[in-house]
Amino acid sequence: MVTNKSSQSTPSRSADFFHRLASAVPGILFSYWLSPDKTSHRYPYVSEQIRDRFGIDPEALKQNADAVFAIVHPDDLDGLQASIFESARNLEPWQYQARLRLSGGDYQWYEAHSRPERQEDGSTLWYGQFHNIQHYKELEQELRDSEAEYSFQAGFQKLVARLSARFINVGFGTIDDCIAELLESTGRFFATDRAYLYAFNDDYTGVTKTHQWCRPGVTSLVDEDQSVPLGATDPWGQKLLEMVDENEVVFIETMEEAASVFCVPVRVQGQVVGFMGMDSLTARKWRDDQADLLIIISGLLSGALERHLLEEQLLNQSIRDPMTGLHNRRYLMPRLHELVERAERYDENFTVAMLDIDHFKQINDSIGHLGGDYTLRRFADILADLVRSTDVVARFGGEEFMVVFPDTEQVDVHQTMARILDAVRQGHFRFEGRDIPVTVSAGLASVRERDDRMISVDTVIGRADHRLYLAKQAGRDCAVDISGVLRI
Repeated sequence: MVTNKSSQSTPSRSADFFHRLASAVPGILFSYWLSPDKTSHRYPYVSEQIRDRFGIDPEALKQNADAVFAIVHPDDLDGLQASIFESARNLEPWQYQARLRLSGGDYQWYEAHSRPERQEDGSTLWYGQFHNIQHYKELEQELRDSEAEYSFQAGFQKLVARLSARFINVGFGTIDDCIAELLESTGRFFATDRAYLYAFNDDYTGVTKTHQWCRPGVTSLVDEDQSVPLGATDPWGQKLLEMVDENEVVFIETMEEAASVFCVPVRVQGQVVGFMGMDSLTARKWRDDQADLLIIISGLLSGALERHLLEEQLLNQSIRDPMTGLHNRRYLMPRLHELVERAERYDENFTVAMLDIDHFKQINDSIGHLGGDYTLRRFADILADLVRSTDVVARFGGEEFMVVFPDTEQVDVHQTMARILDAVRQGHFRFEGRDIPVTVSAGLASVRERDDRMISVDTVIGRADHRLYLAKQAGRDCAVDISGVLRI
């Protein structure tokens, strides 16, 4: 019998050829079998590369495929199994991406492609391959990171532009609303739990919270306007004092009240007057440039506060008397018009007291104009000390002053006037070693004292001025109202 050597070697050569071909393919070729009841599975064939890359013996996989599923990342495993079952059900081509653990322990992304076939016994057999896509995943992540960074930077620039425009157009008296908007906008943009502004006291022994924003559901640490002492031994206080000295952002990673805190100095006219802070209640990863970004926001806040302070100083100069520090007529007259309008609309009452320093010309003549200026300032201090915060005190002109008592009972006005006149008598005015005897006279007028249907500021002032004249005529050092001379 003659044996055909060529025909006998054909199967062997075919298998060798297939193995050589499979080893040259970048991916791992496989056939995967799943039982009809989905309780057992195996790899009838898998390329030898699976041993090199994952440390799995291909021969063992012919009996059980569990070793492959054991190297799938836990977060990807459920989705992988569900996709296989779905492909077995509808016999659609199977494709899936998952992270597989390499023999060295690291995970890398792989993608599988295969086509299923139903077997006569109801089982399913897939033919396919899976290959490494880690490089593409890294590129994809870099693109996502790049897009996210671009979006973040664009959003931050938009935030800064909006806040800048808001502060540029801020009207006097609305700075608090602008600060509140800045804290909320910044807190939401950086996804923090709280954002706030604190002001240092003059000697840096304490801070006072002036503004705060909290994410919904987050409670405040301290109430508005509540002061917090700073101790040199207190870690937080020590950090804040270092911030003042070095003018640098402070980051505290662990505190009792929060997982991490940023504090950024706020400067006005070259001095650190407070800090803007934000914190997170849970551990989080902050950006590497977080401090630089917060400095930009703090710069906006510093500029707005500095401009507000300047405007406030200018306004105070325009409505205050430079000699006494009291309000002047420019401030007084609009307030009186407001009170008259309220009197007409709501039937509210108010009283005006016109006061004049007795014999003021003699004081100037006897001790000079500097002594007269001292007397004016001393009398202004007495007025400011004895009236309520709701009352209006102003220098009306020369040695004449005015006190306005809004919505005050007549008996209370008389008591306050009595204290003022007595305080002046007992005031111990002394200039350059010389005692100055000082008394004042006053005229009082109330807006509704005669049930006038129509009233004006000029009418009220005119009555008070006339009664001041009557007080002078009555011997001075007294007050006159609608009832006559009050020796108080």
